[in-house]
Amino acid sequence: MDATPHTLIADGHRLHAASWGAIGAGKPTLVLMHGGLDCVATWKDFPEVLHATTGLAVLAYDRWGHGASEQLTGERTMAYRRREAGPVLADLFGYFGIDHAIIVGHSDGGAMGLMAAAHHPDTIHGVLALVPQILMHPSSAEGMHAARQAFESGKLRSGLARYHGDNTEAMFWGWYGAWTTPEAFAWSMADEISRIRCPISVLYGMQDEYGYKPNIEVLIEHYDPLLELVTLPACGHHPQHQARDEVLAMAVRLLARPGVVAPRPDLA
Repeated sequence: MDATPHTLIADGHRLHAASWGAIGAGKPTLVLMHGGLDCVATWKDFPEVLHATTGLAVLAYDRWGHGASEQLTGERTMAYRRREAGPVLADLFGYFGIDHAIIVGHSDGGAMGLMAAAHHPDTIHGVLALVPQILMHPSSAEGMHAARQAFESGKLRSGLARYHGDNTEAMFWGWYGAWTTPEAFAWSMADEISRIRCPISVLYGMQDEYGYKPNIEVLIEHYDPLLELVTLPACGHHPQHQARDEVLAMAVRLLARPGVVAPRPDLA
């Protein structure tokens, strides 16, 4: 199924989006939030396969500065995560008339998807977070350093340019700059995690170059109910490609949980 392209304004910036299936009020929609160096195109065929597997509409969008969206300007700070989880998604939901969303987020997008569940409790009914990077810790700092070396050597730069074009330089340094400040190590989303009330499913690859154990510790400490947590020994940072069968199975299990698609029996 071919994607339907869209252009919208969210939080004052022009964004590119793509959808598979019919989106509208009263229709549960899977909203994809990509990783820190990614965009709609880097999901590859995952959105189409997710749509075919679940039967639900799928919406993916390029964040500001990524892919085909408006180029990033100015210095990016850690505040970008809360803006994305709050006003950006509010504008996105409003533009498409989405009143029942299930977030599927990867890495940076996985963390923002979890935050969004706290910011939009009446709209977001579930979250599938793939390797969400919840906090800065030594392993993630090492991964950031390795990414910078790969970018400066040219290999990562050329790979990213295929997807981001003229956005590549500003996008990479905006991501790297925000996460390598002293403030990044003190930044926390624990409050948002503690306020999540919908079911969430989280998957980590144990070979993730950005690490995973400190993230799990935060989840377990601050979010107790309704958590499915899966760790895969042979998976790295891109389970949507490296462990797709498990990701799709987790999506199906999440959608079957009370309140995610159908109303909870005690609230019906």
